Amino acid sequence: MDEISDLQAQTIALRLAVEGVWLSLLRSDPNAVAEVERLRRENVAAVAQLPVPTAAAGAVRDAVARHTDQLWGSIAWQLEHPER
Repeated sequence: MDEISDLQAQTIALRLAVEGVWLSLLRSDPNAVAEVERLRRENVAAVAQLPVPTAAAGAVRDAVARHTDQLWGSIAWQLEHPER
């Protein structure tokens, strides 16, 4: 496996672990989806406030914001569809 593929695999494994932790913490919350949506908004907004001294830094910040939004969206979806 080349270095890029290994890094991608590590990133996927980390994301699965993060999602699993949040799902474990939130499954018993009667307002879990609302809580996830709040966390989603707050986390994406926090990332969006990061300073970007260069265009490249702005592109990275925007990618992090997009992936953060996707991560929380995935957690919300899993909480809405526990049968899957």
